[in-house]
Amino acid sequence: MKTMIITLISLLAIPRAFAVPQRLNRDLKLPSQQQVEKQSFINPSAAGVADVLLDHAGGTSAAIATATTFVAQPDVPRNLVITPGGTTTDVEACVIVVAGTNYSGVVISENFTFLANATNPTTGAKAFKTVSSVTFPANCESGAFAATWSIGYGEKLGLKNCLDAAGNILFSTVAGAKEGTAPTMAASATAIESNTADFNGTMDGAADFNLFYFQNFRCQ
Repeated sequence: MKTMIITLISLLAIPRAFAVPQRLNRDLKLPSQQQVEKQSFINPSAAGVADVLLDHAGGTSAAIATATTFVAQPDVPRNLVITPGGTTTDVEACVIVVAGTNYSGVVISENFTFLANATNPTTGAKAFKTVSSVTFPANCESGAFAATWSIGYGEKLGLKNCLDAAGNILFSTVAGAKEGTAPTMAASATAIESNTADFNGTMDGAADFNLFYFQNFRCQ
């Protein structure tokens, strides 16, 4: 009995340094925790005028028209630009609706507003991973209905997470070199397609673009 008591006392006296270590670096998201995300855009193509749709006739009569066949899909999630062409005097004030999916595959849409006789492009703000349809309303053209429409890639690349604020970034790199000027950011705390980065470097389809930022864990 005396031997057992001595053994117990000896065990209790073992220094904490010899105790079994506790794993403290658990994969937990605490309310105060921040995490840096690195997102790579592999060789994004240069912004263009007709990457998705080329000289589409739109409505050839006073009726709704929808395009569902495209030249290509976005190479990375990014914004879109619609440019009127052909006989632009046939363009009437209207809203063209682009539908598709965001980075997460969720269905989204965006409205592109044009004034009568428009010749300038309208630049979208949302990042599309895919485009499924482009709808031209019945009032989008008149006269000989000879206006055409092209859709190209914009320069705003879509993030895979949401930001609480546009300033929640660390830095960006292009082809492995840190950019001296931070990208122009757009942030949304809940809509992933509205989180975009417009890098200062020129996209040419040959360089990787990387962004390091703080996400808010609310949409992934």
